[in-house]
Amino acid sequence: MIKKTALRFNLCVILMLVLFCLLAALLQGIPVLNAISADKKRAAFTAAFILSLLLFIFFRRHNRLSEERMVFAIIFFGMLLHCSYVVLSGLYERQHDEGFYTGIADSLANPGHIGYSEYIYKFRRLPDMNPYQLFSYYHPPLHYVISGLWLILLTSLGMPEDLAFENLQILPLFYSGLFLFLTYLILKKLNAAGNAMYTALLAVSLHPALTIMAGSVNNDMLSAVLLLCTILCTLCWIREKSLKTLLPLALSIGLGMLCKINTAVIALPVGLLFLLDFITLLRANNKAAVKKAILEYLLFGCLAAVIGLSFITRNYILFHVKPGISSATESSVMYTGAYSLWARIGLPSFADWHFSFPFHALSGDSTHNIWVILFQTSLFAEVFPAGLSGLPLYLCRIAYIGAILSGIASGLLFPVSQLRKLTHTTLPCMEDASGCREAAPTDRDAFRYKNTGREDALFLSAGCLLFLLSFVVFSVKYPYTCSSDFRYIIICLLYMAAGLSDNANEDRQAPAALRIFSRITRTGVCMTLLLTVVIFMTWKQW
Repeated sequence: MIKKTALRFNLCVILMLVLFCLLAALLQGIPVLNAISADKKRAAFTAAFILSLLLFIFFRRHNRLSEERMVFAIIFFGMLLHCSYVVLSGLYERQHDEGFYTGIADSLANPGHIGYSEYIYKFRRLPDMNPYQLFSYYHPPLHYVISGLWLILLTSLGMPEDLAFENLQILPLFYSGLFLFLTYLILKKLNAAGNAMYTALLAVSLHPALTIMAGSVNNDMLSAVLLLCTILCTLCWIREKSLKTLLPLALSIGLGMLCKINTAVIALPVGLLFLLDFITLLRANNKAAVKKAILEYLLFGCLAAVIGLSFITRNYILFHVKPGISSATESSVMYTGAYSLWARIGLPSFADWHFSFPFHALSGDSTHNIWVILFQTSLFAEVFPAGLSGLPLYLCRIAYIGAILSGIASGLLFPVSQLRKLTHTTLPCMEDASGCREAAPTDRDAFRYKNTGREDALFLSAGCLLFLLSFVVFSVKYPYTCSSDFRYIIICLLYMAAGLSDNANEDRQAPAALRIFSRITRTGVCMTLLLTVVIFMTWKQW
């Protein structure tokens, strides 16, 4: 009964995501609706958001919202923001290395993410050239193949070509909804519940970086979704170490690498779990269990490697090139290599934060500290509205300060919550549907320490640390201001949510200081993000 209810709820959420995508496509495609001015569309979306919020408050006050309805409402609010952003933003607005398209009428291979997708649409094949001959073609092809097939489908249904390309934004809009849904599933795996889980999910749902990425036509949004799939599959494997949970994990890692190479970082904390699990089996001195584990890990490695490394292998065989991106050049205005390593990755000074005008100017001479750029782009992307003044600028300053304070607080709350799980004592046992029991000597899982909380904490902590380190290394290796954009580390929203949703931070056994700090952090995060919603709804920049 519980599984049927969960399945029904999951299908309802997916249906909602599809309906929002259809709504965005209709608002962009129907001439009468498309002719409505941006101000009127913005006013309509604002009214819809306020009305939905009032209904939500009414039902919440009267205790008419179950957990599923609360989660549905939170994802609904997020998708309403994402949908409004996609409708109000054109194909070439606030993109990254988007390039351009010229259409199927010519045989030109155009650069950028749009050009890459157009190549699939136009020629019906993968690029048959050295991927470094055109910008952005060095990326693995999964996102662009899906985008190309989407263009083929839309144009075959009679949609004009220009409108079909405009609807490339529908795919990342759908991915952004999946990001929210997968975040919820992961939090449930981590035993999150109640107000703590609602706050954490709301923080992700209302985060402006996710809203902006919902309209981005590059491969960032899909790669983030595949990372969440990997994390969810890993948590499932921790709870049931079997081949049926291992194969989806291998598939998610492989597809992630086929979308964006840097998703391979997640394989390191997964490998750490495998290593510890294998050591436990070796200590048990059970040859049958060890042999079975080796076969499973080999199958996992083959499946993940064949899928994930296929594009790299193809390029090496056909064009004799290795994976990478263009090397840094000092001629770029975004170049930061002239500054010291500490100036780029160390703690920024007060003046470096630019509190008076908290926007990213792109210029390396203006801002070259990766942490400053990280917070600036997390709120406002790479936008520099030079003419902004008055109340809108004042609100942006408050949101920027709030983002820094709540971001630092969330960054501290996550390791504290994971450390408390890691220090929890365990006993060796086999866990099944009836609980902890003694297993037969031939049962592989009988020789493992079955404590999901400890394994969860180890996996999440290692993953968060490695993503942060990879972000720093990438920013140093490719010293441009654009290398420090928050979109490269959007996955950290999941780790922030994991810290915010940990109910153990507020139980009676937790220190009083931790309980107070946790509540203040949640309040600060929500207030900051609600302020950004107000900014997004009223600022004509969007």
